[in-house]
Amino acid sequence: MRNLERAKEHVSFEQIRGSLGSLLLLWSRIETAARAEVTSAHDGQLPKSAYGIAAVLKAWEATVSDAQNASPMRTLLATTLRNQLQYPLNIRNGVCHGLIGLSATMENQPATLAWELNEETRSITWQELQDIFAWLSKVPSAIGMFSNHSQKIIGSRLIDSFENRIWWRSEYGLELLGAK
Repeated sequence: MRNLERAKEHVSFEQIRGSLGSLLLLWSRIETAARAEVTSAHDGQLPKSAYGIAAVLKAWEATVSDAQNASPMRTLLATTLRNQLQYPLNIRNGVCHGLIGLSATMENQPATLAWELNEETRSITWQELQDIFAWLSKVPSAIGMFSNHSQKIIGSRLIDSFENRIWWRSEYGLELLGAK
């Protein structure tokens, strides 16, 4: 019912413009969190191969997977998070490199951001962005958890169990394949 109510609400030009800013700020937080973990794992230096958001995320995933205290669960979590970030990253890249329009709610048309890349036009509604924002806002803390927490602590969410897989799905929206 909540999504139906949100679909009917009026979204002003200022709100959709604010969503553009929110998108960029959230991605900045995500990149900063991943970059800090990669830099820390490489003696304070960011590898040349880790420039750009996609490259930083890939380097972060490799850092988690290659860490001395890596486990199959940590690797699965990092890979799943990076994979699930691809769609929002495509939106971010599209908006940053090919923004062609912002529109407020008008008659039966929802508020949208539109972009064009590689001769393909895409758009996303304000409501869809709000759902993505809710998830993206949790990503920086997940990056830190995968990078810094030990699975040896009693009750660690990095231990591979059915309960923890359910927890990662409910708290962070991570769809872990092959739930135990």
